[in-house]
Amino acid sequence: MNNRIVLPLFSLMLSLITLSDVFAQDSLANLPELSLPLTDKKLVIAHCMTHIIRYKGHEFEDGANPKYYPISAPIGGYSQVDVMADSMLSNASLEEAVEYEMRAAKKCGIDGFQFYYPLSNSQGQDDIIKAYFKVADEKNIDFKFTFCFSHPNTPGLDENAKLIQFAVRVNDIMATVGHNNSHWLRTPDGRLIVYMWYGEQIADVPADNVRTKPVYFYQANAYRKLANACGEKFACMYSINSDITKGDLDDLLDYFPGAWLWTEAYEHKGEDKMVATFCKKRNRAYTASVFPDFYTSKVLEPNNPDWKILTNEQAEAAGVSGMQRKYMSVGLSQTYRKQLQFAVDNNSPIINFITWNDYPEGHHLAPEVNHNFGFSVLLDYYKSVWRNETSPFADHDVAVVFFKKYKSNIKPKPYNVSVETIGSTIDKGTGAIEDSIEVVTILPQPAQLVVNGETVNVPAGLNARRFKSQPGPVNVAIQRNGIITKSFTTPEAITDNPQRTDRLTYTFDTEFDNYYHAIFGNAPPMYSHQYNTATK
Repeated sequence: MNNRIVLPLFSLMLSLITLSDVFAQDSLANLPELSLPLTDKKLVIAHCMTHIIRYKGHEFEDGANPKYYPISAPIGGYSQVDVMADSMLSNASLEEAVEYEMRAAKKCGIDGFQFYYPLSNSQGQDDIIKAYFKVADEKNIDFKFTFCFSHPNTPGLDENAKLIQFAVRVNDIMATVGHNNSHWLRTPDGRLIVYMWYGEQIADVPADNVRTKPVYFYQANAYRKLANACGEKFACMYSINSDITKGDLDDLLDYFPGAWLWTEAYEHKGEDKMVATFCKKRNRAYTASVFPDFYTSKVLEPNNPDWKILTNEQAEAAGVSGMQRKYMSVGLSQTYRKQLQFAVDNNSPIINFITWNDYPEGHHLAPEVNHNFGFSVLLDYYKSVWRNETSPFADHDVAVVFFKKYKSNIKPKPYNVSVETIGSTIDKGTGAIEDSIEVVTILPQPAQLVVNGETVNVPAGLNARRFKSQPGPVNVAIQRNGIITKSFTTPEAITDNPQRTDRLTYTFDTEFDNYYHAIFGNAPPMYSHQYNTATK
């Protein structure tokens, strides 16, 4: 680290302590800047797992590593995702890898990344972030970046110690890429938009019996100190990770300019509406969140509340009975479509995409042989509506299929792994949704949709229909007056004899070739075909 461009530790510590004294006496509630506009252009900003990137000498972690994808003994294979770029980037430089990530993300509908930013830099996140800025500058890629300060609850460190660690690192990045770099995600008035993911854990909050202000004051105060130590003003997007009362939300919005929801908050029906309504009432920004799926490829110690992750070696040693995966029931594309429509209806300034590349948790948008590009197609459609732009599919027929590889009442053999259902975002009694085949059409004119020989009429615009799940690949066609305009057969098949537990949603669509070749050029297409014997 270059000491010339980083504040000396003793000076930084002094500034933090001084600011702490000042702001402990001066209320931060309802500052005028909290009501200022967040953006002057609607943007889709994806949570990016900074370290989950492939380049020479840097493999994916076990939960995303394709070498563990094949169904194999003793646990059926560790990873349940097969990332398309893995083999293509195995000899790439870091700069080539970040260029791929940005160009792929732009094609899939993403305008920028909020980088997962924990207190530790053990995986070289800072060098990776600097590489993104360098390449975006050199290649003139229109893409935005910011930090997502994440769960800094390191035992033994107080607030100032944690702030110093973050401030030293952020200052180093800022000195390298420049405060005035056009790729920073900023408000029209110049504040740096930053995200929090359990980021409130940075603050030392007094005990209830001595606290004189709401907890959110102390959290906002900590981030004000951090911003000042970095020579910045922050607009902090507060993450709501579970349920929140109206009273707490009202207090939160006294001190923060906006909020966003993480996955488990959607278990609580109507929470997004409540938060969005309060934000509008308080003249704060509700930045809508969307996530396409949730099923962990990573393996965890069973019933451990701290989500202790086992490596491939540890999982194989523990065996099938000593491992667990996590899952949320999201109704194939139902939750995702509702979240996107909610963002449109509420005219959100930002859509937060959870996530670009967290393959180990299964809510990734980045190209992978199970998710393919179905979720990107829907994002691009809704994004055009949200921005009041012409749909990219206005002149042709589109169909996207979603399904699970086997019905929920079937027990895989021989690798039946425990799955803990951590929540559901769909209505009670509708679990059968995930035991169906769902086809979403986007049509300029009404047509007939044919799925596995069953024909239904579908209107123009976006429409979702469900069909009976049955073993075999899924055949989809759109026709008018007996003439087929688009058709495909899924490379993957549904099975009634699954070999391993796998609740990841599979998608395929009529736009696959367009997205794939725009990202990978003339490279041969990659497909999942674990249960489609005709393609093996």
